[in-house]
Amino acid sequence: MAESPIIEVKNITKRFKGLTAVNNVSFSVREGGITGMIGPNGAGKSTTFNMICGYYPPTEGKIFYKGQDITDKKAYEYTNMKIARTFQIMKPLKNLSVLDNVVASSYFGHAAAKNVKEARERAMEVLQFTGLYEKRHVLSKDMGTPDQKRLEMARALATRPKMLFLDENMAGLNPAETEEAIGLIRRINESGVTILLIEHIMKAVVSLCEEVIVLHHGEKIAEGTPEQVMNDPYVMEVYLGTKKEDTHA
Repeated sequence: MAESPIIEVKNITKRFKGLTAVNNVSFSVREGGITGMIGPNGAGKSTTFNMICGYYPPTEGKIFYKGQDITDKKAYEYTNMKIARTFQIMKPLKNLSVLDNVVASSYFGHAAAKNVKEARERAMEVLQFTGLYEKRHVLSKDMGTPDQKRLEMARALATRPKMLFLDENMAGLNPAETEEAIGLIRRINESGVTILLIEHIMKAVVSLCEEVIVLHHGEKIAEGTPEQVMNDPYVMEVYLGTKKEDTHA
């Protein structure tokens, strides 16, 4: 596994009309691995994700991808850089089938399909990989949450990414569905895709992630292996309320 970082975030800050949502956050994502980002609701995770993925420009700071400054890149430029993401709120093409949703995504990115035949072949391959092949003719609006979450990943994979951002892909899943999602994420990583994920389900974070970044009130409060982070006194305080006073400035 390569040790060089694929993503480097340096001192990013985001202010919205005086409100500081993210303050001076720095971290790196090692190529080839799975890195997790955790924190209570309102910690600044989604804002950080959206800055890294080109949806919000940082107020301050820099973002690098494979050593290249991508701070000012737009979201639509990311698929051409072999980067894809999923969204916490799923927005499939509701009146299209699962297959057609993935076919549509196959036309985007650095390896965009040249014609319908190529797009369909790639979509079929992705649906087999993600376990959605049997549901390929179902309209996406008629699927339940677990399958819509899976479809989000399938659409992202159809762009042939090397870096994948997953935004709470296990929210709302039951334990069996969560296990299936963990298995799929592991297979995606083993296929050569680096992953950065936001997740609330700690079992998934501990099972999947080599490195974990913890945000709280828009600041990074811890970083390390899942074991190191879970044993950090301040992280325990934030998550478990082990102390009444907040000792962190």
